[in-house]
Amino acid sequence: MSYKRMGETEARLKQEIDALLAAAEKTDADEDAQYGKDRHGDELPAELQRRESRLQKIQEAKTALEEKAKEEAAQQRAEVEQKLTEREEEEQRTGKKKRGRKPELCDPEQARPDDTAQRNFVDPESRIMPDGANKGSFVQGYNAQIAVDSASQVIVAAEVTQETNDKKQLLPMIAQIATNLKQKPEKVSADTGYFSEANVTDEQVKDVDLYVATGRDKHGSAVEASSDPPLPGASPKGAMRHKLRSEAGRAVYKMRKAIVEPVFGQIKEQRGFRRFSLRGKLNVSREWKLVCAASNLLKLFRAGRVLEMA
Repeated sequence: MSYKRMGETEARLKQEIDALLAAAEKTDADEDAQYGKDRHGDELPAELQRRESRLQKIQEAKTALEEKAKEEAAQQRAEVEQKLTEREEEEQRTGKKKRGRKPELCDPEQARPDDTAQRNFVDPESRIMPDGANKGSFVQGYNAQIAVDSASQVIVAAEVTQETNDKKQLLPMIAQIATNLKQKPEKVSADTGYFSEANVTDEQVKDVDLYVATGRDKHGSAVEASSDPPLPGASPKGAMRHKLRSEAGRAVYKMRKAIVEPVFGQIKEQRGFRRFSLRGKLNVSREWKLVCAASNLLKLFRAGRVLEMA
């Protein structure tokens, strides 16, 4: 329900509640006169209970959207303050006034949600996300992550997030791998959704050999391997692009689809798991890790049978 509609519905429900209360008072008076005082208890009529509970949910949702708007405004203010500080330092260093308008500081306490801001009543912690299976479509849900071992297709890290894209998931997933396996992975490949210069230059992954796509190649287009050394002074993005076009880089990255994609396919197609049954991020995370544990047990069981047959 949008913020604007919440306000309209809130006002309408209050009017309906007032009308129902007035009607209830009249009915009480009539029943007292006919049957005697307090013969039917003080329970609210079912219709009034439904509207009051609905009103409470709407008011809670409105408050949550208003708090979120204030948090976002506070974050935006901090970013603007940082820019203003950098601008002032540059002006002092150069002795020249920087051109262009100064960024304006907003007041978080005055922030209000946009009329189109939405809140889900069934699972408020879920988010509207692009539907990977249907381009241009959206679903209400969570972003499920896995990291898979290249040799065995065993899931070595799994998590559920509320982020609508994967840019902020590369470092946390590598950290979880290190926690689960007591060591960092030697190599990590990931698609373009995980790339950012901040990710590939972070101190946490300086000793991990990363192969993260910097963009999407056109379908069916051939990309020639490069044997030239990287250009001196290349940006992190340029250096990664060059690395992926090398013979070694192409050999590592082309295996990504044979490592992680089959595991997602087995979970969805063979086991029919396509939607979460629980609600709330914590419960959904537990459900996803249970699904991943079942996947690993099947992998280990089948690997054991292959060894027995050998």
